Amino acid sequence: MRIGILVLLAATAVVVDASLSPEIEIAGSRPDFLVLLVAYASLLVGTRPATIAGFLVGLVADSESPEYLGLHALALSVVGYVTGGAWDHLVRGNVLVQCAVIFGASLLHDVIYYVVYYRNHLDMLGPFLLRYGMPGAAYTAVFGAVIFLFASARGWRSIAHDA
Repeated sequence: MRIGILVLLAATAVVVDASLSPEIEIAGSRPDFLVLLVAYASLLVGTRPATIAGFLVGLVADSESPEYLGLHALALSVVGYVTGGAWDHLVRGNVLVQCAVIFGASLLHDVIYYVVYYRNHLDMLGPFLLRYGMPGAAYTAVFGAVIFLFASARGWRSIAHDA
């Protein structure tokens, strides 16, 4: 049942990331719904399924730019693996911890993507992260806080409480 819901959420996240994310952009920064999906998948179903889900969702997202096919898949796979490990060692039932993990996951995704995509201009990594990466990660973390509060209100113990 959880895998079916995960597939439905993955399809929704890909569509929302491609269509809604540019519309709610603030000063060039936009939330990354794919990172949110993979981070919460690692919380709900574990590290290995989240890594696989990140890879598959990343391949679908990469279909927009076939010259870099696999780049999102790589970045989201790493995000699934790292966040899965983080959830195993942190207090999951705290909104600040969840926001910090999502902030870090979004930054990790951006660093991997930027290093591969702009490999000839690594001197601009710092300015890129300051201008787009950190605000985008903060924006994504805000959505993580909203998800946490919604999960708390609905009584979803797998997200809003420690396992």
